Amino acid sequence: MIDYSLSLRAVNPGDAASEKKVFAAAQAREVLDIEELADHIQEHGSPYTADIIVGVVRKVVSCIREQLLAGNKVNLGRLGAFYLTFSGEGVDDATEFNPLTDISRVNVRWERGKQFDNLKSQATFNLVDTREKQAAQRKALKAALNDEMGVTTDSGDDSGAGSGSGGGDGDDSGVTE
Repeated sequence: MIDYSLSLRAVNPGDAASEKKVFAAAQAREVLDIEELADHIQEHGSPYTADIIVGVVRKVVSCIREQLLAGNKVNLGRLGAFYLTFSGEGVDDATEFNPLTDISRVNVRWERGKQFDNLKSQATFNLVDTREKQAAQRKALKAALNDEMGVTTDSGDDSGAGSGSGGGDGDDSGVTE
């Protein structure tokens, strides 16, 4: 199940006068690191131990990076392909182009494989509060518990479990729930 929240955002973010509509933002429940993903793979009956899986994934990442820097596109079948694009301002005269100064960034892109084409048909959705609202609720709960226990503090710590991390575009402004 995919958690999501709703926010009011401009249809065209670059235009301050743009019409505003309600959009959904994915809210990741947790972020798996490479070791946790390896454990998950092993739980699916893999003949390889988690430490072997971690080693292979790290080697794949290293080799993809190496191949991209060699100017190659790396196609990993159903996962998809990794390739490079450039960012820059451009120049008026091709004879004046210098990649060291006129390419401002080398970007890694992922071209999704067919298994990642559109997951909507297999997805289920669960509406949750925005991260901003979750943080306010945690802060209020902590304050209420401290008050009950006779503890006074103004540390402002609103961190806590259940906030989720990653996912979506992180825009929780203008909540319309």
